[in-house]
Amino acid sequence: MPSCEINLIFNDSEEPVTLRDTGIIMLVPVILRSVQSEFPDFENQDNVKVTSPLSIPFNKKAGVFLFEYIQKYVPPNDDTIHELTVVENYKEAGQKTLDELKEIIELANFFECTDFMECLGFVIGKKLEDKSVEEIAAYMGVECNAPGHFFDEADGWVHPPADAFQNVQ
Repeated sequence: MPSCEINLIFNDSEEPVTLRDTGIIMLVPVILRSVQSEFPDFENQDNVKVTSPLSIPFNKKAGVFLFEYIQKYVPPNDDTIHELTVVENYKEAGQKTLDELKEIIELANFFECTDFMECLGFVIGKKLEDKSVEEIAAYMGVECNAPGHFFDEADGWVHPPADAFQNVQ
C-alpha cells in the first residue's frame, strides 16, 4: 500500500500531529484535497510527504478522537437505526460530554466527514432525548421561545407571531 504523510497543526498545540494512515486520509475530504493539491496521484506513489503543514482551527483532542474512530464507526441508516445503541456501536463517543461531542462534530463538519457526523449526531441525539426543551435550546445555542397558540383552526393555517421574524436577515 502506498505511504503518505501530512502534518496537522491544531490550534491548541504547537506540536504537529503526523497522519500516515492512507485509509484515514481517504475518509477526510479536506485532508485528501490538501494531499492531492501537491501529489495528484499520491494513491499510486510511495513515500509521499506533504511539505506544508495543514493548520486546523480546532483542539488536538477532538482531532485525535476523529482520526481514531473514523474508520470504526458506521453511520446509522434507515435499516439499522432502531438496532443501534450508543453503548454497543459508539461506545467511545458515548463516554464524551455533550460539549466534547459538539467540538468533535464541528471538526467533522470542517473536514467534511458526513458519515462520521451522522454517527456523532446519533450519539448527541440519544444524549439529548431525556433533556428538557430549554436544555436542548441552550446546547444548540438558540433561544427557547415560550409555547404559543400558532394554529388557527378557523382557516387551518399556522400563524407564527410577527416577532418570530424580527431577527431574520
